[in-house]
Amino acid sequence: MDFKTVTPDDSLQELIKEVLAGFRDKLLVPLISEINRLALAVGEMQEQQVALHRETRELLGQLEKRIAEAPVVTLSALRDALRRAGEG
Repeated sequence: MDFKTVTPDDSLQELIKEVLAGFRDKLLVPLISEINRLALAVGEMQEQQVALHRETRELLGQLEKRIAEAPVVTLSALRDALRRAGEG
């Protein structure tokens, strides 16, 4: 029969293993999970921000076009009104 003698070093090593396993399970794994969840949320927010920025640029382009056309539309309406006034 082969008996293994348990020494204080063996007990200490086992205790350290248990502490490290508990540390990993109770602290590191949840922390890593939360970091991953936050990273996904940040990625989604960045995608939304890019889409919003693109939409804003398109709307500003449309607004710029309308502002550039406004004097022409106003002058055309004034011209047409003067023509109608001259006809009547």
